[in-house]
Amino acid sequence: MPRAFAFLFALSLSLPACRSTPAAPEPRDAVPRQVGTWQGVGDRTLGFDSQSGRFRILWETRPEAGDGDGRFRLTVQSGVSGRPLQEVVNHRGAGQGSLNFEDDPRLYQLLIESDGVLWSVTVDELVLVARPSAP
Repeated sequence: MPRAFAFLFALSLSLPACRSTPAAPEPRDAVPRQVGTWQGVGDRTLGFDSQSGRFRILWETRPEAGDGDGRFRLTVQSGVSGRPLQEVVNHRGAGQGSLNFEDDPRLYQLLIESDGVLWSVTVDELVLVARPSAP
């Protein structure tokens, strides 16, 4: 019996050494994929589905008339409940910008509230793809 115990003890010490180490994760790059582009005046709600929960919003405003003092507000909302997640732009007059948003994969809405400006909005989802290996 002691011999069997010694053998099992020695075997248990050697088992962790036999395990293979996990492979390093493949390097990945975030690549933009256009979800949609919209333009208009006034208020609007725009819906889209994000498979990754990571997207970039590009926006631009121009005066609707000679008056350059219009307003533009953009809020990201849950596409299911309509609950506001984050106000991402609150701008007066002409302007442009881009921002990255990161949350969970789900349906989203962009609530646009504007007055006195022509606006355009583009959403690009950031999708992770395997980085090509060097030759």
